[in-house]
Amino acid sequence: MSYFREKRIRTAAFFLTGFLLTIVGSQRIQFDWILMITHFPDAITRFVQLYLPPDFSEWGRMIQEMGVTILIALAAAATGMILAFFAALAISARTSKNKTLTLIVRMLASLTRNIPEGVWAIVLLMCFWYGEFLAYLVMSIISFGFLARVYADAMDEASMDCIEALEATGASYWQIIFNAVVPETLPALISWSLYAAENNIRSSTIIGMLAGGGIGYLIGNYRHFRQFHSLLVAIVMIVAAVLLFDQISAQIRRRILQ
Repeated sequence: MSYFREKRIRTAAFFLTGFLLTIVGSQRIQFDWILMITHFPDAITRFVQLYLPPDFSEWGRMIQEMGVTILIALAAAATGMILAFFAALAISARTSKNKTLTLIVRMLASLTRNIPEGVWAIVLLMCFWYGEFLAYLVMSIISFGFLARVYADAMDEASMDCIEALEATGASYWQIIFNAVVPETLPALISWSLYAAENNIRSSTIIGMLAGGGIGYLIGNYRHFRQFHSLLVAIVMIVAAVLLFDQISAQIRRRILQ
């Protein structure tokens, strides 16, 4: 069988599998595609009636809360970055010294990473007061779990040559870390940290609605009181902030990798 024919068969099998899974899933949840298509124009009409024209009467308050959201997201990313760095040292095969500590920290990072931010917000709401601190705490936990994993992976890819050379000269553990591991992995650490901050801004809507604070709190109020014209403006503001931060972080990554 030729290479191109085998590739076509694999592509066809991939799309056929996706199509079959879509059909089975639709039947399982009783989703009616025909009903969706026939009622789609009505849905567009209802969207226009509910959300347009946008209401800019609370523009100043939205900008203020968006600033609070960005500050919380950046502060949480910084906290998660610091905690994740030391956790990654315990997890990475290049830097870990105690197998028991490695297992404990790995389990903790996995726990914080695999529980969604919405669940963390609901659980911690029972322990802490509704507001900005709770949103900061939830984002810090999510950032820690994610960054601990990617930091450890980056450290695992560090070259052993520099580490072994410093060990041969009698360098201490922290001298090896800051003179061999950190310089080699710094671009990856910065890149992933920027991604964590960007992800925090993206997640701020759900976290703010559940935990309070920032633009997400306003969105929750607009939805609750059916102020959909203002809700549209707040959502567009979040999208614009995420796109802007994505461009800024992309420029920073590009300069680091040059």
